[in-house]
Amino acid sequence: MWVCVWLLALFVCWQGGSPSPVEPPVGCQSPEVLRAAEEGLDQINADLTKGFILSLNRVYDISQQTGEGEVTFNLTIDVMETKCHVISRNPWKKCEVKNVANVPVSSLPCSAVKAGLGDWSLICEHISLTTPQVYGQCMASIYVGKSVELRSYKCTIQQVPATVIVDTCPDCPTAERLDDPIIAETANLSLQKYNQKSHLPNYFTLLNITGASMQWVVGPAYFVEFIIQETVCAKGTPDVDLTQCKMMDCEFAHKGFCKGSHITLDGGLFENKLPIQVNCEIFEPEAALAEEKVHSMEGSDHRENEYHKHAHTHLHPHEHHHHPTSPNQASPRPKGLLGVVVVLPPPHVPPAPRASPAAKNCPGKRKTNLGLGSFKI
Repeated sequence: MWVCVWLLALFVCWQGGSPSPVEPPVGCQSPEVLRAAEEGLDQINADLTKGFILSLNRVYDISQQTGEGEVTFNLTIDVMETKCHVISRNPWKKCEVKNVANVPVSSLPCSAVKAGLGDWSLICEHISLTTPQVYGQCMASIYVGKSVELRSYKCTIQQVPATVIVDTCPDCPTAERLDDPIIAETANLSLQKYNQKSHLPNYFTLLNITGASMQWVVGPAYFVEFIIQETVCAKGTPDVDLTQCKMMDCEFAHKGFCKGSHITLDGGLFENKLPIQVNCEIFEPEAALAEEKVHSMEGSDHRENEYHKHAHTHLHPHEHHHHPTSPNQASPRPKGLLGVVVVLPPPHVPPAPRASPAAKNCPGKRKTNLGLGSFKI
């Protein structure tokens, strides 16, 4: 009798008397977490509509919910701004991080050389720093099953304080206000020179200024980064007034990312602006790339009434075909719907201590500290 009671109690305990073991969360350096972070950041960058592509520095914290053959990671990842603007659509792994360590402390990016009485020439090496370093964190919910899918994100980013840059690299350029009139003048002069030397068929106009800095050489040297967009004004138009040129609103209009600079010498009795330097990278519009992909998939056998040519010439001329959307062809998802990026003012120096990660084996290994010494990003 007592044997039966004991066996019955044992059976009940075995059936449900103890909870199922809970899978412990994985660490911030585990392969599955790093894969989720890397591919999730790819999708964050693809969702951005302005600013610069973000690069992964480390996974800082993690929590997870598991299901049958799937898991959702809630990640806190440390990110850094790169030199690639989002219109480039470059993978973040191919973009260089804005890093103060790229500029040698012992040398100036630019120097002015006097060639004769009242004559100066500006010698600039490759300037790898034009805008301040930017760092921050992204909170991201990332589903991992048969594929990796970003569900939502919120990023907060901020500039490294100018005092930290000066302490680390006294000769490096420091940030300037984007609404300063001299910055607008530098951008306009740079764009004017680009339109003069460009071999593209249409003029470009200034869309917005994305960054600016100043460095003292033999006078104030100003550096700008800005976005340009194609206009409807052709280069062959005589006596064109660029201020009256409308932006091309066609989906095939080109945009570009430019860097420009000039230096001003002030001798008291005269002011002399040394030659403008400008470099622009023009990108094929996404609509043109998507249509080119359709062409390659469908081949060249199109009916005569299915195409027309746009009035403007493209970097890579091709005909634009318009096809009814196939039921099996998914429409491209609008950007900017999965999350937001909040830009904060530079932090106090030294910054406030950061809360410790809740998960074990976190944070992960930091890839870089941007060459900022004791300032922890």
